[in-house]
Amino acid sequence: MPDTQTLIFLAILIVSLIAFIREWFPIEVTSLIILSSLLLTGLIDKDQVVSGFSNKAVITIGAMFVLSHAFTKTGFIRVFTVWIENIGQGTNWLVSTLFLLSVSIFSAFINNTATVALLIPAASELSNRLKMSASKIMIPLSFAAIVGGTCTVIGTSTNLIVNDIALAAGYQIGVFELSKLGLILVAITLAYILVAQKWILPSRVAISGLTHKYHLGTYLTEVKLTDESPLVGNKFMDMNLGVNYELTVLDIIRGKNHITTNLRNIILRSDDTLLIKISVEKLQQFRTEQKVLLLTDVKMNDNELANNENILVEAMVSPNSRLAGSTLMEIDFRRRYGLFVLAVRHYREVANKKIGHIKLKQFDTLLIFGSRTRMSALHTDPNFIMLDELDHALHKIKYWWLAVAIIPLVVGLAALNIMSIMEASLLGAIVVMATGIVPPQEAYKAINWSVIFLIAALIPLGAAMDTIGLADHIGGLINIASDSFGQMGLIAVLFFTTMLMTSFLSHSATAIIMTPLALKTAGLLGLNALPFIMTIMFAASLSFMTPNGYQTNTMVFTPGGYRYTDFLKAGIPLHIILGIVGVILIPIIWPM
Repeated sequence: MPDTQTLIFLAILIVSLIAFIREWFPIEVTSLIILSSLLLTGLIDKDQVVSGFSNKAVITIGAMFVLSHAFTKTGFIRVFTVWIENIGQGTNWLVSTLFLLSVSIFSAFINNTATVALLIPAASELSNRLKMSASKIMIPLSFAAIVGGTCTVIGTSTNLIVNDIALAAGYQIGVFELSKLGLILVAITLAYILVAQKWILPSRVAISGLTHKYHLGTYLTEVKLTDESPLVGNKFMDMNLGVNYELTVLDIIRGKNHITTNLRNIILRSDDTLLIKISVEKLQQFRTEQKVLLLTDVKMNDNELANNENILVEAMVSPNSRLAGSTLMEIDFRRRYGLFVLAVRHYREVANKKIGHIKLKQFDTLLIFGSRTRMSALHTDPNFIMLDELDHALHKIKYWWLAVAIIPLVVGLAALNIMSIMEASLLGAIVVMATGIVPPQEAYKAINWSVIFLIAALIPLGAAMDTIGLADHIGGLINIASDSFGQMGLIAVLFFTTMLMTSFLSHSATAIIMTPLALKTAGLLGLNALPFIMTIMFAASLSFMTPNGYQTNTMVFTPGGYRYTDFLKAGIPLHIILGIVGVILIPIIWPM
């Protein structure tokens, strides 16, 4: 019978898992609530509660964010991918494969999110050149980045977390130790993508010139009826708006009143404001033919709309954005940027309020209109990822050569055991800041603090598990499982359980929970812990079957025009294939 402390811990763990999956709070807030709960219930003490913030893995991850930012500032990734694409010119499958191979190479050394953010526009352009739907290349872009991160210890934050826990248990893992299996998984994934592009991945986005720049997703926007609009005096059902423009009317705002029922039979009036869902392509047609004005809380005048120097672009709210959680009105977007947000697209839900009052979230997509000059400034804003930006030039910033060389130098120092990964990455971060490549304020913005707080707040979970002896409690279950399934069966159970958890829960949280259990499993059975550690490292990083399982999956969701089921169809077979390969090869490469 479990004791009181064990029951309390399990209750906290179960509620926290539900909170993560249901997204009751921002992920870092949920983590801090868990931390507070562990402290208040006596499962950890006051020293353990802050231990995560001084953890080597947390410091290393923060430093690597800065180094990744320095590297990506140079534009070297785009230059290299263009060069490697050119090698395969004339053969579409080879061009696509070489592009994705370059993605995997960079993801092995720099932040996956940064790699995908930079290459979404390149992938869009590539799909246009190859006359391929963007839906055929965006999921592969994410998958290639994820699997590339499994090739080195510094490839993902997950690897660094597991490595730190393993190091504390006395197991030293080299920077390239994971490459023994990681390179095989990359090759299998690229081969699978070739099959998936033809038989599994949909063609959700039309192949056209417009696709290159605008992904034709459904946006939420507001339009105001003018006196000249043919809609005035008519009903929706009489005008066939849904058929002609593929739009959905969610609300009619008439003065201070909101009309949300029986919309098809409402006679429209001049100055009515309509809240609609519509694609970019149809929005332009609707505005012209029905003589409506586009607006948010601030009306745009006709001179601005008619200006030939104005352009229309899509921008995604970046994972590091400080604007997430705020509304366009609170940001005062119009004055702050001198640009106009025509529409907002949410990743998973439909907003039902005026655009200016919608709270922005990470990976929301904004349709922005304004002058080329103002828009160019937005391209350098860390709050946004520009989905149409494409620059193949090497940016020769101050000491650009050092920014390109710094990560190979850090990797070399760690691989040769001259310094630890933490020491080398921290030294590298100090160098790029001291030389002005990444000024301190820019370095602060480059760090994804949500990830830092998540990991730092969850690391004490391991201490709480030790307090209640959770690993000891499951010892009997482990022995039964070993007797029933054998050692390889036990690896399979750990691999697929971890892989399933990371598809719905944060991969970092999964690693923090599962690594101590894997170490205890090896200890109870008297086996080498290294294959168990590697099982968690690989399984916690491989997340393909849901768009919310990994940040890069979420990032490509909108540009690829995907549905949730597209990830299930493309991701589940890859999960199974890589899972089987991992379960077979891990005990061979790292004997038990």
